[in-house]
Amino acid sequence: IRVMINVAEPEELDALDPAICDGIGLVRTEFLFHRPGGLPDEETQYRAYSRIVEWAEGRPVVLRTLDAGGDKPVAGLTHDDESNPFLGTRGIRLSLVHPDVFMVQLRAMARAAVLGDVKVMLPMVTVPAEVDAAATLLDRAVADLTSESVACRRPALGIMVEVPAVAIELALYANADFFSIGSNDLTQYVTASARDIAAVSALNDAGNPAVVSLIRRVVEAGREIDREVSLCGDMGSDPTHIPALVAAGLRTLSVAPAL
Repeated sequence: IRVMINVAEPEELDALDPAICDGIGLVRTEFLFHRPGGLPDEETQYRAYSRIVEWAEGRPVVLRTLDAGGDKPVAGLTHDDESNPFLGTRGIRLSLVHPDVFMVQLRAMARAAVLGDVKVMLPMVTVPAEVDAAATLLDRAVADLTSESVACRRPALGIMVEVPAVAIELALYANADFFSIGSNDLTQYVTASARDIAAVSALNDAGNPAVVSLIRRVVEAGREIDREVSLCGDMGSDPTHIPALVAAGLRTLSVAPAL
């Protein structure tokens, strides 16, 4: 069983030996978009991603594209007037609304992919067309960089499984190269209980049989279409849930570095 780590910012890695893990299963790139100075340019993003990839010393690194929206607003980018932001324009939905911003990130990721075993992951995917649209932009980013004589590589493009529609019919998403279960949002949507509202925290239980059943379904469907399935949500960091995850067939978990 591979144990990866989730990384929120490069500074987390300074005191860590890469030998403690089998790679990085999730890099939350939002840290770049919350720093002073506005939206990060390509060079700023490339330097940050490069630092993380080089730290991994050849181990896999999964860079998640911007997962803004919901409880993670970004000034000047996310929509401030949505009545229910967790069900609004967030994750890949937001990136596709702002292709100019998305292309900057994809270019930086394609450049960093030259340095190691880099994969790119899309958050909050709901329909297969979103994967196709992102793949088209990634291909264009690689083509543009190549024409500019900038070193780059087209990384594998996978998706988060956090929307129940994806978990139920995973075979429809065979246009993705790999899958990573985001148990935090999957639990929130399956149990209809917001993860940031204390009054319903007891209902927001990753151990709910319906959540575990969906995870098992995803693992089995992934095996049928020959796609790797991992889990990077908080559920993998809780020892009480690990027996159920292993029994469901998961063999790659990504957890908080301290755990």
